[in-house]
Amino acid sequence: MKWLFLGYLKYATFYGRARRKEYFGFFFTQNLILVFCVWLDVASVGVQNFNITDLNASLLWWGVTLLPSLGVTIRRLHDINKSGWWMLINMIPLVGGLIFAVLLLLRGTKGGNRFGGDPRGLFSHSL
Repeated sequence: MKWLFLGYLKYATFYGRARRKEYFGFFFTQNLILVFCVWLDVASVGVQNFNITDLNASLLWWGVTLLPSLGVTIRRLHDINKSGWWMLINMIPLVGGLIFAVLLLLRGTKGGNRFGGDPRGLFSHSL
C-alpha cells in the first residue's frame, strides 16, 4: 500500500531510483484523483454548461502533482540506468511515446548503478 503514496512522500526528489511498483502506484493514484477532479469540475457547472475553462480542480491537481510526477519519472529512469533527459524522447512523434513506455516497463538494474543502490534492498535476489 505504501507504494501508492511513495511518489508523493518524495515530493521533489530527483536523485536515487524508483521501482516499477513505486512509479505505477504513483500514477494510478494520481490519475484516480484526477478523474475525481474532472468529475467534480463537470458536476459543479453541469454537463450542458461545461466548458474547458471550468477545469479548476483538475488544473489545481495537475499543478500540485507536476513536481512529484517529474521526480518519480526521473527516478524510474535512473532505476534502468538512464538519465532523466530520456524523458525528451516523448517529443518524437508517434514512436517516442512508445519507446518511453517500453523504457518504463523494463526491469531495473540489479545491484547498484551510477544513480544509487538497488531499491529492492537486501532481498533483491529472491524477487
